[in-house]
Amino acid sequence: MDEQLINHYGKMSPSLKEEAIVKSITCIELPVSNMQRAVDFYVFQLGFYMNTTKNRLPIEPDNTEVFIYPASGGEIMLVQTDGEERLAFTHKGRPNHVLILEMSEDIETCHRRLSSAGIKTSPIKDSGGCGKSFDVFDPDGNFIKLWFGFPR
Repeated sequence: MDEQLINHYGKMSPSLKEEAIVKSITCIELPVSNMQRAVDFYVFQLGFYMNTTKNRLPIEPDNTEVFIYPASGGEIMLVQTDGEERLAFTHKGRPNHVLILEMSEDIETCHRRLSSAGIKTSPIKDSGGCGKSFDVFDPDGNFIKLWFGFPR
C-alpha cells in the first residue's frame, strides 16, 4: 500500500475513493465578459456542445449562465461577470493554466485551424513522456492549455 499523508489533525488521508468526501468534479465556472463571443469560441472553435435542456436558446443578452460540455468529463458553466476577473494564476513568475483540456484532434491540424481563425496560440511544445500541447487564450483572456494526451 502507498504511504499516506498525515495532516496536522493527526488523521490519515483517505486511501480509497469510497472514503473520499468529494467524489468528482462536475462543473467548473468560467468567467466571461461577452456570452455570445464565449459560446462561439468554445462551441464552434473547440467543439464543446450545449445541452438544450439546461440552456435557453437562442442566447440572449440576459443569458448570464450557459452550460457547455466536452465529449467526456464534467460541464463548464460560462458565467458572464460584472468585472474583469479571469482564470489564471502565476507560478514561478509565469502565467499558469486553470483549465487543461484534452483534445482528440491531431495537434498540428488543431493548431493550424485555431491560428488561422485568429486565435492567439503559443507554439506547440513537446514535453516528451507528458505529450504535446499548446496554449490558447479564449476571447476574454482565460489562459488554457490544449493537451493531446500521453504519447502512445
